[in-house]
Amino acid sequence: MEAQSLLTHQQIEELRKSPCVQSVSLKQVCFTAAFKEYAYKEYLAGKSYQAILREAGIDPELLGKSRVNSLRTSVMKQGQKGEGFSDTSNRYRRTGDELPAARSTEEKIARLEHELAYTKQELEYLKKIYLADREAQRVCDTKLRRKSNSESSGK
Repeated sequence: MEAQSLLTHQQIEELRKSPCVQSVSLKQVCFTAAFKEYAYKEYLAGKSYQAILREAGIDPELLGKSRVNSLRTSVMKQGQKGEGFSDTSNRYRRTGDELPAARSTEEKIARLEHELAYTKQELEYLKKIYLADREAQRVCDTKLRRKSNSESSGK
């Protein structure tokens, strides 16, 4: 199985021009619900995903086998559930990539607020470790001084 490669900025721009693409990041391509529904019907009618993508004006070689297989798997799962197709991936990962375009401003703000709160917790944790380390060093230094003083007074 081929490892999923990062898309170049030129490839991202090319994919963004397609009306079938909801959003694109360095690692992920999210297709519109309408395209997923179309692809599902065409696949059931006997077309390959490579042919479906070509008809939609997307070069399957640009996506690579891994992304084409992921599209097929996602579309088939959504189609078989019978609950309709969604525009964005439910598997959004926090990878540092840009957020999918479908995210609202409120969702972005909420996510950033959560990230900020988490970062503050991490900072407090690191401060406690640093202070505990300083306290342990102080205790160790005190013991060494006492030992040194007792040895020098005993001689």
